[in-house]
Amino acid sequence: MESEITGLSLRSISTLETGDTNRTVSLPSEGQFFIGRSSDANWPIPDQSVSRRHASIIRKGETWLLTDLNSRHGTSINDRRIEPSVPTPIHDGDFIKFGSWCCQCTSSVGQRSATTPFASPMGESASVSAIPIQQLGGVAQRGLDVLMELTAKLDEYNTRELVAQAAVDAVREATKCRRVVVVEPITDSELSVLASTSEQPPKVSRSLLEQAAQQGLVQLTVNPDHGDHAQSIVDLGIRSAICAPVLIDGTPAAYMTIDTRDAEGVVPSDAASFCQSVARLVGLAFQRINASMMADRHRQLQEDLNAARRAQELLSPPAKGRHGAVSYQFESIPGRVVAGDLFDVFSVDESRTAFFLGDVSGKGVGAAMLMAACQSQLRTHLLSGAALADAMASVNSDLHQRSESSKFVTLIAGVVDSSVGVIELADAGHGLSVYVPSAYAASQVNTEPGFPLGVVESAVYEVHKLQLQPGSSLVIFSDGAVEQTNPEGEQHGINGVLDCVNGNHDRESIVHRVLQSVRTHAAGPLADDLTVAAVWID
Repeated sequence: MESEITGLSLRSISTLETGDTNRTVSLPSEGQFFIGRSSDANWPIPDQSVSRRHASIIRKGETWLLTDLNSRHGTSINDRRIEPSVPTPIHDGDFIKFGSWCCQCTSSVGQRSATTPFASPMGESASVSAIPIQQLGGVAQRGLDVLMELTAKLDEYNTRELVAQAAVDAVREATKCRRVVVVEPITDSELSVLASTSEQPPKVSRSLLEQAAQQGLVQLTVNPDHGDHAQSIVDLGIRSAICAPVLIDGTPAAYMTIDTRDAEGVVPSDAASFCQSVARLVGLAFQRINASMMADRHRQLQEDLNAARRAQELLSPPAKGRHGAVSYQFESIPGRVVAGDLFDVFSVDESRTAFFLGDVSGKGVGAAMLMAACQSQLRTHLLSGAALADAMASVNSDLHQRSESSKFVTLIAGVVDSSVGVIELADAGHGLSVYVPSAYAASQVNTEPGFPLGVVESAVYEVHKLQLQPGSSLVIFSDGAVEQTNPEGEQHGINGVLDCVNGNHDRESIVHRVLQSVRTHAAGPLADDLTVAAVWID
């Protein structure tokens, strides 16, 4: 069960050219935190696989969201590459790679296991050295039996703590050493104890872990005749120790240590190879657990998105229909499962029909929820008899009070009075509508743009009147119709829309023609939501 997070830090794991491997940065609770190779990033990382503006992290409630900013080499969480520009949740213990450079998330609270500080430096009374490969042979039969049992157990465990405890128990049984611990660095000065044979938080040598991070399996040998003993070694009476890094994709994620103290003698010579084997099994189990967690998160996110999409479809009108003398047709293609665009059309009274099309800032579920709120409020105000400009002003004021400062809606709304053939239009920073007459060239409607809904506390919206001649139609669309680029980076533009509707006297095919023109221009997946609608008087 994941704990509530009140703070999150990133602990670097990969080594930089400067030799920095232990730097930890705390993420701010407000605002965006940028990671990149640029010196003005919040966390500058001088690694060639990291883009200048690689990714950002922001906190939403108790959730931290990581977004890849279309970096060159991508961003991954627990070896699963995330989609560019899509905010993805990160959690305590996650391994994040910006390109090939790796760090780990660590939280400041929760159901995290006990923590322990590093012991003080060892001094000259002890030495740390790599264990030669030839010394790793000759594992006792007892160790082989325990290893076989451990291999079978690890497949059943779904948390790192259970895996670590099983490994600690196995090492203690095989080596007969009383002190075995698996720790995970949290910050430069603190460790998380995943499992231990001791009821008290154990102390681990910083130098031992640093050497293990650089060299792999290492052993600590204490010279009892040397007078310059580190105080922590004197106090604890450590005589010998072994440290094996637990690797995930070649990167140390945790460390297993065993030691002997006082009159216990030294760690058995054949314990090193056994510890290394166990550490490898633990690393594989950790990797399996991380992959399973990411798969569960992805599955849950997909289910949430699908549910939001179904709810969104229920709020949308049919693809084509008629209200009194006013006919309409529309189509919406979401850029990412759930669209941030909105369209609605409904009868106000016997002679008047209202419609609106908007575009919510952002993508995904949050944008869809803001869309639904805006749609419901505007419909309610217009059905209650409010004038178009007043309804827009009321929705703007409410969205400004209730939504985040970075969230807003650009929208164009209209009311068609079929008795006189007039459309009233009000524009909240949208400006994307085209009048298609029956006899001459189409043209963009020049409305007076007001503030997008939700940007300022109070706004005034001007009403533009348009005479809808027989055989003519009004086409409105989201910015995806004009901002979509082709492989050369050229936008479809307003001229692209005008070109595909000019000379088109079949009003029911206008929406299809615009959509097809944008798709042809894109020559691939659409970069943004795309909504196109047309209204006319029969």
